[in-house]
Amino acid sequence: MLESVQTKPMALKSPPAVFSPTADLVLLNKQFKGVKPSEVMSFTVMNARNPVVFTNFRPLAIAFLHLVTRPLPDIPVIWVDHGFNTPETYRHIERVVDRLGLNLHVYSPKMSAAHYTAVYGEIPKVDTPEHDRFSEIVKLEPFSRAMSELQPDVWLNGIRHDQNSHRKELDVFTFGSHKTIRVAPMFHLTELDVEEYIYDRGLPDNHDYYDPTKGEEHRECGLLLRT
Repeated sequence: MLESVQTKPMALKSPPAVFSPTADLVLLNKQFKGVKPSEVMSFTVMNARNPVVFTNFRPLAIAFLHLVTRPLPDIPVIWVDHGFNTPETYRHIERVVDRLGLNLHVYSPKMSAAHYTAVYGEIPKVDTPEHDRFSEIVKLEPFSRAMSELQPDVWLNGIRHDQNSHRKELDVFTFGSHKTIRVAPMFHLTELDVEEYIYDRGLPDNHDYYDPTKGEEHRECGLLLRT
């Protein structure tokens, strides 16, 4: 009499994550060179497990937010409100949140703008230790807190190759902080391309913006310098 043989069910391995700390970004960037932003988004939607968006609502950012939230309407949108924005920027944010129905996650510094000014005085000059401390307090720490709480695998952002020399050396897919993959669907577009995107869709833009952590238009605030 043959004894019945009990076999263990075969363990099915999950397919490797496309967006992981060991991802082959060189290959990905070759595959997506010259590809439309909408196709980058389609690929990201299919493969990202927990994507987030970061925005500062700067001029032209509305195009990126529109592109990203059409296929992902509920995606968490991280905004660090450092407290030094112009009144028009705050009004613009209200319009954009209403227009696009953003799932906005607001993170603020542990020290308010009024508190910082009372203790340290005016915004310090760029490229000084004092400005580095300022940027850490009002932007970098709140952003780090957001990433730690939301635990994304993909961080979608609106950077482009033509914005400054540092960004020119980046690409559509790059390694970011907090073990994320940064995805920039509009990386290969020009400023004119983005302006046309906004005009063609009748989207509202922000024309009065200032980022005190950058100080100057072509400087980095520090978020893209951390990996």
